[in-house]
Amino acid sequence: MSEYINNELIENTYLFCIKRVANSDTAKDLAHDILLEALKAVSKGKKFTNFYGWYWRMAHNKYANYMEYKKTQTLPIEVAGGVAAEICQPIEQIINDEKISYLNYSLSRLASDYREIIIRFYLKEQSVKQISQELKIPEGTVKRRLFDAKKKVKERFDKMKNIGTFSYAPAEIDWFWGYSCREAAGVLDNQKIAQQICVLCGKEPKNINEISDEMGVAPIYVEPIMEQLLKVKLVVPYNKKKYISNFGVFPKQAYMQAQSVANYEFRENGYFDKVNQALENIKDEILKFDFYGNDFNYKYLKWIFYVIAGYQIGYLANEKYLEKYKEKYKDEAERDYRITMQYSNADENIDYPIQDETKTAEWSCLTQEFMSTRYGKIEFVNDYQCAPFPSKGEEFAKGRDLWVNGDNITLLMEIAENSSKQLNTHEEEIVACFIKNGLAEKADNGYKVLLPIFKRDVFEKIATLIKEAVRNIAYEYSDCIAGKVEKILLPYVRKELMSNFIYWDMKMFFQPISSLFYYGIYDSNDLEIPKDYEHSAAGLYLEVK
Repeated sequence: MSEYINNELIENTYLFCIKRVANSDTAKDLAHDILLEALKAVSKGKKFTNFYGWYWRMAHNKYANYMEYKKTQTLPIEVAGGVAAEICQPIEQIINDEKISYLNYSLSRLASDYREIIIRFYLKEQSVKQISQELKIPEGTVKRRLFDAKKKVKERFDKMKNIGTFSYAPAEIDWFWGYSCREAAGVLDNQKIAQQICVLCGKEPKNINEISDEMGVAPIYVEPIMEQLLKVKLVVPYNKKKYISNFGVFPKQAYMQAQSVANYEFRENGYFDKVNQALENIKDEILKFDFYGNDFNYKYLKWIFYVIAGYQIGYLANEKYLEKYKEKYKDEAERDYRITMQYSNADENIDYPIQDETKTAEWSCLTQEFMSTRYGKIEFVNDYQCAPFPSKGEEFAKGRDLWVNGDNITLLMEIAENSSKQLNTHEEEIVACFIKNGLAEKADNGYKVLLPIFKRDVFEKIATLIKEAVRNIAYEYSDCIAGKVEKILLPYVRKELMSNFIYWDMKMFFQPISSLFYYGIYDSNDLEIPKDYEHSAAGLYLEVK
């Protein structure tokens, strides 16, 4: 940053303006005009005997010009179709490669509504009318905020793209994780700066000053967050001064394209039917196992067996895929968690239809563990905390993940064990909630629990049986999609992350659970569809360890 222009001066400039114009939006615009004039002077190498004396005289002159402008109510800018008209003094005179971070710094400290208009006009190429309609502000206000934006600003922003744009247009980020990732996930959760650092350091190493410059955040605020990222190994030192992300960071468009290719191949090559037939072939063997619910409708149980089949296909397909790599790349023993991150830039329009066309359904794997004095350790598994089950807003707050807890799980187990159990008043109230939510129903001799309950060893035997039933399907699917997905994603994988890519990132593409559920819910008659998704236990089960 310039020795003259700093955060304190920017804030004082805004205070100077707000006291005189008494309108927040106008004050922001005027402050921007004043700061640009100062940046212009500094970039030209103007010599100052008293910078601050010059600065405040210039600020008063800008204010006087504004008042004169206000009297005439004319605008020296014409805007048509989102392209600024030819105007004098193109902005590239003051925004060159060395000084561009000054402008980023200033923009990042002005209000978000001003930054949004700059992004919409120059990066997203929206017209004044579009901006006015979407932000619900007068067109005159939009024009006023663009008053000093010269015709070459868009050109420079196009060249900048990811050089400093994070300061006023942070990347939109999605990420998922697995294994023992709670500490690392805690660093990323609710810390936008931590997320942005991971994206910035995803392609090449950067030092603290480079990161700070990109985001428009002072190094003093970046350093403690970097320390947290280093502690959990989300970022690792590249050399004494630079840092680099320690997991896969992919452009969202490319990642979605890879997902779409994998899902498309699964669908078009008939793997749905093959998996479903494999489950039907072992139906009698599965139902012979001793577990609560082995007398349930098999289509109802398939909400659980689809997930097991999907996991086993993912494991086996990845196993097949690793055959060509395992001698060259070893799985990293020091990694006790995995993370994959996707990002899109503010000026990027994602082609979501490519994903919609492949027909997949969201799913989840949420687990909670409870300790029962009578039954020991019990795991409550929710394989489907997504639409069409309750999944958002108020629905999620009262959703299926909260139906079973430490206060009621022992009673649920007792009723499954003895349907005619005599209940006290408090227990009757709990069972009434079970019935309301679809976890139980009234039966002739009492109540019937509607969640399957497995002992750990039985569940593992069922999983092994399913694994063998889908083995050949998995190997075939692996050969079908591996090369196609690699072609899309490998250009974004650094050499030192190849092990992480083949053992984790690729594994996610071999799990066709989303495709299986779409098939089962919408395209076939192979799942028992709940009459009321908000009050159904489909896809829920208990595992006694």
